[in-house]
Amino acid sequence: MKSYYIFGITDCGNYRETNEDGILINHEVLDSGSYSSVAQEPFITAVCDGVGGENAGEVASDQCLRQLSLISYSSETDIEREINIIHNKIKQRGIRLENAVNMQTTLCSLFVDEDGRALCVNIGDSRMYRYTDGGIRQISTDQSLAQYLYNDGRINEFDELTPQMRATIISSLGSINQAPKPQYVPLVTKIGEESKVDIILLCSDGISDYVSIDEMQIILSMDTLFDDKIKMIHRMAQRNGSTDNMSVIGLISEHQLSEHDKAIAKRHEREKELAILMRQARKHKNADLEELSSSSIDMLREKFSKKDD
Repeated sequence: MKSYYIFGITDCGNYRETNEDGILINHEVLDSGSYSSVAQEPFITAVCDGVGGENAGEVASDQCLRQLSLISYSSETDIEREINIIHNKIKQRGIRLENAVNMQTTLCSLFVDEDGRALCVNIGDSRMYRYTDGGIRQISTDQSLAQYLYNDGRINEFDELTPQMRATIISSLGSINQAPKPQYVPLVTKIGEESKVDIILLCSDGISDYVSIDEMQIILSMDTLFDDKIKMIHRMAQRNGSTDNMSVIGLISEHQLSEHDKAIAKRHEREKELAILMRQARKHKNADLEELSSSSIDMLREKFSKKDD
């Protein structure tokens, strides 16, 4: 069973007070901060961006990711059915909640099955990129008005449209007017099998509108820690004047990490396990366990596995 290291960041950005973005990493949903984890096949990781101009975008994106996190994904999963269930739940919740009618969200997600086959599932204008051996390409296609008009030959450049028209999307989850039209893009090769460096990048438009594909390529090609590459892409969007919420996830096959990266990933996993076990210690009112180092994880694990039996 193959393992993948995933690191992501999401925040409200330079100017917004609310973060309508969210990220899903190894069943954990975040709407603020950074998170890393090692995921084993099969799994789902995703970015959502609540639709601006509609109500309660942050509720829609959060619900979408939480519903995704509950899916026991495998090659037998009917993804289209699961997407429609999520869409209908968001729509129905929006109708029930005050000031939330027609709340919507984008979704850009990576589904990896038990055999390592990867699939991009995209709705809206969040994006997926793949970086392999020095080159980067966009995997998803924006489901936006600008992209539609460009593909149809009605415009030659996106700059011909007003900023509001460029930001308009033509497919989303939660709309009361139409069902989503998911784009499914199978990755031709398994991640990390045929390239020395193989990175998947997921991001909201608060990143992709302000960091060019060339800038992403330069950053991902740098000889630095994996987490730092993702942080640099996030900082680049800030420095380039992003006015939106900002979310970015990086994924790499664990065997392609440097030894330093692997040590950091292992430390993060142990710190998270320690935090969980410390919560168990407080729950069982063991005051003598309030201050423990990560070296005590094995002892704690054994202690509380016995208590919970």
